[in-house]
Amino acid sequence: MKELVQYAFDFFGYVIPGLFVIFSICIIAIPLDSFEQVIELTSNFEIGMTTVLIVVAYVIGFCIYPIGRMLYKTLGFKLFGNRIVNNSKKSGLSVPAKYALLRHYSPINFKYVESWNIYCAMSHNLMVACLVYSLVAIIRAFEGINVVFWIGTAVFSLLLFLILTHRAVTYFHWAADDINATISSLNLEGSPVKDTKM
Repeated sequence: MKELVQYAFDFFGYVIPGLFVIFSICIIAIPLDSFEQVIELTSNFEIGMTTVLIVVAYVIGFCIYPIGRMLYKTLGFKLFGNRIVNNSKKSGLSVPAKYALLRHYSPINFKYVESWNIYCAMSHNLMVACLVYSLVAIIRAFEGINVVFWIGTAVFSLLLFLILTHRAVTYFHWAADDINATISSLNLEGSPVKDTKM
């Protein structure tokens, strides 16, 4: 079950956003003006080509991870707020130390925190993919062909970008809330876990 969850995260968190970015780049490199042309292009893919495409999509998804993280922690916090107070100095515990305490003393809660982190990563990677597509759609709209279609999909993609940004911030808050609530309710502040600095 754990491996299935990991595969699902890799697929939705890295491969799908990576494929979306590749698709956006293809729209610039290969003019596609209808869904029929997209289907015709992808129908010619063989198994080897599909495998290479999935690997490249995974790598692209992995590479855009820090971009998405930066975006939701800057733009996302400005738009939707950040109610998590950095209390590492107050409690004497850094974030890695909190994770270590959770892993050791409350593995069930640690699994919940990891789930929120996975959903957060999926959201912010997909929001980057939506942003890339919206920029490409705006460029295509300026070409003067199917302007209404490209503007419409750009607006829809930007709306998805905002929704996914909100979801990323929400999941970040849920993870932080679970960490702090578990440490507080189990009185783990003075528990014997060394805070190692890397």
